[in-house]
Formats: sequence, C-alpha cells, structure tokens
Amino acid sequence: MYTGVFSQDCVLPNGKYKVEYDEGFEKYPKFYFKIKNNKFIYIDLDENVEYTIEKNEDCYLVLEKKEVDETNFTELQKLLNKQHPFYTFEKINDKVYEFIYRDDLHVTISEGKFIKQ
Repeated sequence: MYTGVFSQDCVLPNGKYKVEYDEGFEKYPKFYFKIKNNKFIYIDLDENVEYTIEKNEDCYLVLEKKEVDETNFTELQKLLNKQHPFYTFEKINDKVYEFIYRDDLHVTISEGKFIKQ
C-alpha cells in the first residue's frame, strides 16, 4: 500500500544495492545489484548478469525482457512468459527504496526493499 509522498520523478540512482524481502517473501534469495547509467547488473558469486533498463523514472523500474525459447513450454507457460514484470517504488527514505515487484498493476510477485550500500 502506498504510504509516502514523493516527487513523480523518483528514480533509482547509480550505486550498489542489497535486496531484502518483506514478511511473506523472506524465503526468496537475497541478492545484490548495481545500477550504472542504463544498466542493471545482478551481482552473483559466479558471474554478473546485465540487463538494460527500459525505464527508471516516475517511481518505476522496468528491465529489458530476455528472449526465452518457448519450444517446450506449455500453453500456460507461454502465456506467463508474455508478462513483463516491473518494480514500483512505494516509499523512499534516505537510502531505502521500498518496492513492489509486479506482473501487472494487480498481481504482486514480491515486496521488499532496495538498500543503497
């Protein structure tokens, strides 16, 4: 639920972030990432995975959707793969960005915080 008031131009600035999930999503793996200009870089112990940022403005963060081979997908999997998830920022306090990760405006995938390091 939206509880804060902030500028419509809120963006996630360049830097390194830690992801922590809220209650109900605590079993999701915590991870780190970097924002560097128009790149979202997922930091992993083995390798870094880089995504192009499609939108980082108006309290939304949208990453490029990677192409996936749907050859062996069921019809349901194909339908779900057409979704384009995105983050919305619900509240920002100093270096903490509270987010909801959504499939669309009515379906929540997860909720948590991006904490700038």
